[in-house]
Amino acid sequence: MRLKRLVGVLFGTALVAVPAFLLARAGGAPPRRTGGPGDLTCADVGCHTGTANSGPGRVEINFGSGQQYTPGEVHTWVVTITDPDARAWGFEVSSRPASNDESEQAGRFEPGQGAQVLCENDTQRQTNCPSNAPLEFITHTLPSDTNTFTFSWRAPDANVGDIRVFVAGNAANGNFTPEGDRIYTNSYTLTPAGATGAPSLRETNPVLQVWDGSAEISSGTWLELYGEDLSNATRQWTGDDFDGDQAPTELEGVRVEINGKPAFVSYVSPTQVNVQAPDDDATGPVTVELTNEHGTSNVVSVDRVRISPALLTTPAFHVDDRQYLAAVYPGYGTSDDPDFGKFVGRANLIEGAPFRPARPGETIILYAVGCGPTEPESEAGRVPADIRSMALPFEIRFGETVAEAQGYLVAQTLGLYQFNVTVPNVPTGDIAIDLIVDGVATGQTLFTTIGE
Repeated sequence: MRLKRLVGVLFGTALVAVPAFLLARAGGAPPRRTGGPGDLTCADVGCHTGTANSGPGRVEINFGSGQQYTPGEVHTWVVTITDPDARAWGFEVSSRPASNDESEQAGRFEPGQGAQVLCENDTQRQTNCPSNAPLEFITHTLPSDTNTFTFSWRAPDANVGDIRVFVAGNAANGNFTPEGDRIYTNSYTLTPAGATGAPSLRETNPVLQVWDGSAEISSGTWLELYGEDLSNATRQWTGDDFDGDQAPTELEGVRVEINGKPAFVSYVSPTQVNVQAPDDDATGPVTVELTNEHGTSNVVSVDRVRISPALLTTPAFHVDDRQYLAAVYPGYGTSDDPDFGKFVGRANLIEGAPFRPARPGETIILYAVGCGPTEPESEAGRVPADIRSMALPFEIRFGETVAEAQGYLVAQTLGLYQFNVTVPNVPTGDIAIDLIVDGVATGQTLFTTIGE
């Protein structure tokens, strides 16, 4: 559970927007609880606890006519929330133009059975918002004992380009407390009817490795592709997309080929697609192209290398002109451990997040991608049932001091390496830290903090 939560949060926050919680309560959710840009979350106000999208379910919208709209027409939408353990259900949806998805409205909602329309900055429950309302939201009237909600949406009178739809659903356990409810979020892009939306990869840095943002790729590493019209949908893969232990090579009709080999698609959106690179012995420039239901993108070239190690970090860990490593303690996911939920770093490094400095002699955990082959061998796109030791020699350095460490590919994940590192006897304070695999350093400039 610790690894699943950590990977979900850090893959999620590094690659996609952090989703929001939805308040499922009598009277429906307040405005701006969808997970869309600029919205608060129910986590912010303490209405529900738990981690979004960590359960076995999902929230989805069936748009009736696919992910397209015809200006001026009324479309019937159906929100469905699935979770095997839930007993009560709630939701909230908003629709906004892609050109300004934080503060402008696109189309108008009409209430349906069990669904009401609310206006931004208006605490009164209304059946309709005025036409000049900046944003409106449709939410449940009361927690429902059924998991579907049906209502109407009137498309804008004119073609406004792509429209972004944000939805959050609450699968409540019915214990009358905030504890244990499961929150799911999703987002979609609606295109004007007749739009072709042929995909295009951007000219500058179209393909980057996660965590270090380098333009080099290697077998099994994780990549971000950037461009326009890459997908009509926005979602992360789920367990239903896998064929046993085999990851999907297509998601929402989106496929990616690297040097003619299919990559494994984990996330799609109109402007970003995330994939695990396929296995390949080639080095040097290779081609990357993306195909969706509207056609095939321009072909771009990236440099393929033997290995491309990169340590886990996020932009949130960039503080005072220093990029800090995202490392945790062995007790990170154990609720009765004093290091539960704590990252390695000086206290209050990031407001609201728990940190403490590492001490010489104790163990910390680092994560990485792009670290090469394992023993026994692991295939890209195939989930390993057990841990696999690294086949190449490696070092973890604190400054110039080499630490004792064990490194392996994590079981039940794809392309994620874990290093259990014994902190060496080094001076207190910030210190540079790096990973070197078979003589190849990450190229990142990262720091961690040592305490007494």
